[in-house]
Amino acid sequence: MKKIFTIVLLLAVMCGAMAQNQGTREYVSALVTFGDTNLLPQDTLNKYGVVIQTRSGRMATALIDAARYQAFLNANLVERVQPSTRVFLRDEQVAGTCKGKCDHHKGAGNREDVRTNLIPKDDILNDEAKGWYLGFILGGTNNRMDVDYARTSGTWYADRGVDFELVTGYQFNRWFGIRSGLGVLTKNYITDLQVSYIDVEDTYRTFYRDCYLQLPLLADLSFGSEDVRVHFMLGGYAAYWLTQWRHGYVYVVDDPRPFVGDAYHFVEGYDNRFDAGLTGGIGLSMRVSPAFQLHFEGNYYHGLISTAKSPFATYNRTWTFGMGLTYHF
Repeated sequence: MKKIFTIVLLLAVMCGAMAQNQGTREYVSALVTFGDTNLLPQDTLNKYGVVIQTRSGRMATALIDAARYQAFLNANLVERVQPSTRVFLRDEQVAGTCKGKCDHHKGAGNREDVRTNLIPKDDILNDEAKGWYLGFILGGTNNRMDVDYARTSGTWYADRGVDFELVTGYQFNRWFGIRSGLGVLTKNYITDLQVSYIDVEDTYRTFYRDCYLQLPLLADLSFGSEDVRVHFMLGGYAAYWLTQWRHGYVYVVDDPRPFVGDAYHFVEGYDNRFDAGLTGGIGLSMRVSPAFQLHFEGNYYHGLISTAKSPFATYNRTWTFGMGLTYHF
């Protein structure tokens, strides 16, 4: 008896669902980016069952007949389609969502912007901004050493280098995201140190070329329009000291005799190859297509770990400036 009751109940639910869906049509609710500011011709919209609900510039929210959705994608009529959900609607409900203002319900050739209270413009922009991105930044560096205690008297100068970064990140909405990546950059500097050996005392100039592998993690706050935005970034970084080249007259630890330098071999008890600290920056992004953005930015890296373990501390203070390109999925 219990099995019969269960079967009857399931049949009743199925019949109720069928009755509810009778006279309805399945639609895909999507965010559509057009190739220009004009919509598709009305006969094309009708052909694929496309109903424009809300429009802002080249972007519009649309209901697309689910049965013709794949054919619409295959036709490549628009630059981008981001589906969100599938819904069952009756014809009168479709007309009701547009309140008689949709291009689907207007005469052919009408191209005026349509904005209803169904989906605010800001929500369209936020939906467009969400997601992952991947790209690169190429530029230069300017690095100086912050010396707590100089082993010998002399002067430490900043020097320039190069920076290449693979960047990736995720945008939670139009104004906030997180960013990371992996970069290879040089943190160079110059020293003029006075060296005394036996009865000879002189000043020797040395050029240091330090190459680092660096991983930052930043919060990204941005403000502006859809196409041009200003970014403020703040976070931290970790880095590993890969190589050092010394050019000019240098000396080794506990041996003041100067000699012409070349590739440097790290000393385990003296050199600290791990680096970490705080970072912040400002940038400008410009949308050049629906998926690509051009970036210009400057960042500052404030090292908190000395590059030397003893007898004195030296910290990297590095500025980077560059430009790059990112692809937004």
